[in-house]
Amino acid sequence: MAHPSGDHKVAAGRHGSAWTLLAWPIHALAAVSAALVAVGFAAVVVAVFYRYLLGTPLNGVDELTGYLVVAIASCGLGSALLLDQHIGVDILTASTGPRARRRLEIWAALCVLGCAAILTWSAWHTVMFNRDFGTYSTGPLEVPVWWVQAPMVPGAIVLGLSALLRLLRAMKGDET
Repeated sequence: MAHPSGDHKVAAGRHGSAWTLLAWPIHALAAVSAALVAVGFAAVVVAVFYRYLLGTPLNGVDELTGYLVVAIASCGLGSALLLDQHIGVDILTASTGPRARRRLEIWAALCVLGCAAILTWSAWHTVMFNRDFGTYSTGPLEVPVWWVQAPMVPGAIVLGLSALLRLLRAMKGDET
């Protein structure tokens, strides 16, 4: 089986510039996610250095990495879905024919689109509530909670965009 990201380049070329235009926010957030992984890794390395070599533990690194996990997952959702790098259950699709597989793909894309819409709405209202209420974290960093929750909104939007692209691809009958 070929790697899904290699298939995506073929799909983008076959679908044209509209596909590329719609997919760029997905890839941009995936790049942000990758950068945040590097930031988290660097924070842990610095914390280990301070704790074990200098004998001075840094406060707030655990809290920071926890916040980064939220942002990393939120920003990477759309890319994982679009490039077929998500966890999927192939029990149904493995035993079906091409037509049924296509219908299942359409159904799955519609379900993800609906969930992304609910997640976007919910995340937006949660972020706005915590911003308006002025909630701060209780850890050593004491950051506004809405800062931590904010990546969920564009992440959910991009997840919906990925689901829409998968839906269009399935309706068109493309395998990649």
